[in-house]
Amino acid sequence: MDYLILIIQVIGFLFLGLLNSYFLKKGDNLATKEDISEITNKVEEVKNYHKNVYDLSRNEREFYNEMIDVIQKYLSQIKRYELEHYNGEMDSVTKEVVMDDPKLKEQFLNFADSVSAILAKAFVFLNEESYDKLLKALKKEKSFAAIRHNLLDAMRKSLHPETRFTSNQDSRDMRYI
Repeated sequence: MDYLILIIQVIGFLFLGLLNSYFLKKGDNLATKEDISEITNKVEEVKNYHKNVYDLSRNEREFYNEMIDVIQKYLSQIKRYELEHYNGEMDSVTKEVVMDDPKLKEQFLNFADSVSAILAKAFVFLNEESYDKLLKALKKEKSFAAIRHNLLDAMRKSLHPETRFTSNQDSRDMRYI
């Protein structure tokens, strides 16, 4: 009988030991599962954050590309006009000159419509600081070239806030003469 009790106790201790090991392992697995879930959630948060930042940056760059195309197209028309009427003297065409010439006036009005559409998109797609820089860039200037420089500077500072470049000093245009 003593052997039977001893055997039952040994089997009981083994069973309790196995049961304890089983529950410890189950607890470890559950903790690992929760850790993996938490890590996966953090990885997804980081991926979503970078995706949103990249998409915004890409949208902003596409927007600025469109804006540069509109500005350059109009300014090339102004440069040609200067070449034909002012012997190529740069920055001589003012808004008054444009409004007196029917062809230039029509081109200016089309340019103004394009800029208005771009500003509407800017209001939606750009952050407040970048939008504000664009509005300030459109302040009244004597020449269209100055407006161009202001706009290019505002776009560059929006994309590269620490920039030292200015379009007036650091960008180059093809000259007709």
